Amino acid sequence: MMEPMQTPMTRAEFERSFHLLMEQLRQGRMHYARGLSSGIEKVRYLPNGRIDLLSINESARLKANMMSQFDDGIFDKLKENAAAQDEAEKLRTGSVDKKNTAGR
Repeated sequence: MMEPMQTPMTRAEFERSFHLLMEQLRQGRMHYARGLSSGIEKVRYLPNGRIDLLSINESARLKANMMSQFDDGIFDKLKENAAAQDEAEKLRTGSVDKKNTAGR
């Protein structure tokens, strides 16, 4: 089941999302296809060190929101839901995991 993306409600939340994205890129944990513009390279910073919101395009904004959503544990929730569905399917069909019967 798809869940709606949680969008930032304040500037601080948005900046947090954007800094998470920048950190993932810096650590090499997120990559883009060669030739694909992410919009992130065009983001400017203000003299006080904050992000210039006018320099952020839609692509960069969506990537930042996505990174925030992932950081909030959406993958963990999806894995838990998938495991619960698998277990329910096994109970429904009567199939038993060999690991669970090995100790019996």
